[in-house]
Order: sequence, then structure tokens, then C-alpha cells
Amino acid sequence: MPIGFIFIMVLNGLCLPNSDEGIRMYLRGETNGVVPDPYKKLADGQMWADACGQIFFSLGVVMGIMTSYSSYNRRNKPIIRDVMAISFGNCGCSFFSGFAVFSIVGYLQWLDSPVASKTSSSSLAFVAFPAAAETMNGSNFWAGILGLTLFMLGIDSAFSMVEAISTVIYDTEWGMQIPRKLTALIVCSSGFLFSLLFCFSWGYTYFDVVDRYIAVYLMFILGMGECFGAAWMFGRDELAVGDDKIPVMIISITYWVANIFCGILTVFVLGRCPDIEKDPESFDPLELCLTDIPAYWGVIIFWLIIVCAMLASFLLMKKHDFGHWYRNVFLYGAYQLAMEVVKRSDEAMEIEGQWWAHPFILWWGFSIKYFVPWALWTLMMWNFRIDITPSKD
Repeated sequence: MPIGFIFIMVLNGLCLPNSDEGIRMYLRGETNGVVPDPYKKLADGQMWADACGQIFFSLGVVMGIMTSYSSYNRRNKPIIRDVMAISFGNCGCSFFSGFAVFSIVGYLQWLDSPVASKTSSSSLAFVAFPAAAETMNGSNFWAGILGLTLFMLGIDSAFSMVEAISTVIYDTEWGMQIPRKLTALIVCSSGFLFSLLFCFSWGYTYFDVVDRYIAVYLMFILGMGECFGAAWMFGRDELAVGDDKIPVMIISITYWVANIFCGILTVFVLGRCPDIEKDPESFDPLELCLTDIPAYWGVIIFWLIIVCAMLASFLLMKKHDFGHWYRNVFLYGAYQLAMEVVKRSDEAMEIEGQWWAHPFILWWGFSIKYFVPWALWTLMMWNFRIDITPSKD
């Protein structure tokens, strides 16, 4: 029903006056007919952090939701097919919903509405859209559809979150003794009581703070923690007693030291150059020196250190076997998990004859082990720099 309502709102929005301006804002980022510099937009860490937090929340990543749902699958259930269907279905629905939202934004600009600038976060759903619905023919109908859609989407989200919590409780020894309905009742009642905090006059501010630090920092930290557990700690006990112990320690320690170094460097690199004439005491030679360094130098230095660690780990092995190093040092932990994912790409759980298997293992293992935690750490530090930098206002 929510998808049906969204489809109706898209059709209605595209028929409104000046909706094309809102669509151009959505697809091209235009503001008053001016297209922004794409390089400047792509260099905006705030944009990437918000987008990452949104897609994490939308897909239920690092929230335990997908883990709880997948626990009901049979052991040989194909994984890749489900992941592709869920990811593309979710992102496609979100992309389609954007037309309903931004066509309304263009319409509000045509009306010269004072809320036309409310184009982000909850202001769009609870301020801009209701204001536009009031001016349409059959305003009560459109306001009712909007409210019902948001209510149903909220119920859908509540289902998944309650399931994630209750599944973890039910998997414990003491939790199995509690009826599932009672567990769900306790979880829902607790959520209801905590949500009352948002109903007071200062609730919106509290909501903004919670949304900011849960959707950005906490999800980034959980994402890095899950990657660390899956790709760095899985299978570590077997490697810690074998001939691969020293190479693994070199590449793992170097990676995390370089990751932290890259994040800290990013904080300084993205700092503002102090205005010496207005505030001579603010002059900091170190900050001035680092401000002149391009931001991409942090990325270059990071990956150079990682490449050096990889070469050192290979050269320090007693037997220079590339295949052995690739499986048990470079992708240790992640390689075994990627193999299980590939095996569960069909019911037969066979890897032979699948031409895409080894490219997938390399891509998936490298992403989980090296790229994703580095990207999350850099985005978090980028976002941290924005939060600690005083606003111009």
C-alpha cells in the first residue's frame, strides 16, 4: 500500500506547476537554474556521510535487521540473488519516491512558499509536503494519503527493528524461556516510552541530535566493527599458530595504523586557513602547512603504506607462494567467508564452472577487509571535522 500511495503521489506531483524545476534540482542539483560544480559537491564530506548513513538505515545494514531475517533461511539458501533483489529493490523505490518529493519542492517554489527551502531531513515530510497539500484540490485527500503512507512505513520499520531485538533475545538461553509475544510486547512498550521524549517542545532538537549521532557516528563505528570481526578476526586463531603469523600481524597492524593516520590527517587537511589579519593569535604554522595539502594526499599516503605492508608480508613468508599468500594472508578470514557466499549462490552449493566466482571473491574480500572500513573511518573523520569547525554564522 505505501508503494501504491507513492506511485499516486508521483503522478500528482509531476502534474503540478513548476514540478520540472524540482526534478532538475533532484537529478542535477540545480538551485535557481544554477548547476553546482560536481567536483565541489563530490568533495563534500557531509554529503557522503549523510548518504552513507541514509543507505545504512534504509537497508538495515549494521542494525541487526538483515541478520535476524536471514537466520530464518535454510542453510543452502542462495544469498547473492536475495541481496541483489533487496538492494536494487530498496534503492529503486527510494529513487522513485524522490520524484514525488522534489516535484512538490518545485511546486512550492512556484507558489513562493516560505517553506520551499525545507528540502532535507524530516522538514521535507512534516513541513514542506503538508504545506503543499493544503494548496491542492482535494487537500484532505492528499494529506490523508501522506499521513497514511508515513504511518505504514513507520509500522514496516517497527516490524524490522522489533524482530532484530527479539531474535537476539530469543537466541539466548534465558530468552528462549520467554514467549515471543511477551518479548515483542516488552520491546514495543519500551520503544513507546522512550519515544515520548520526542513529543515535548524540545523533542525536535532531541530528535535531531539522536538522528545525527546514531545515523552517522554510531552506524559508522558499528560498520567498522563488523568488518573488523568478519574480515580480521575470523580464522585468526588458526593463523596465529602457523607460519603466517608474522605476515598477518604486519599487514593488520599496518592497516589500522595507516587508517587512523589517514583519518587524523583528513581532519587537519580539511581545516580552514586562519585569518591572520583579523585574529593574529589564531595563527598556527602546523595548521597552515597542513591546510595547503590537498585532501587526496591522505588517501595516497594511506594506500602507499598498505601496499608496502602487503609486499613486506609476502617477502617475509618462508615459501613465496602467491596463491597461499593471497588466500591465507592478504584475504585471510574474508576469503573463507566469500567462498561460503559464492557456494550459496545456487541450491547445489557448487563453485565449479562459475566464471564470476574468483573475481567476486577478490572484490568482496578486498571491500570488506580493506576498502569499506577505510571509507567509513575517513567519512567519520571528515564529518567530525565539520562538527568541530565553528560555523560562519
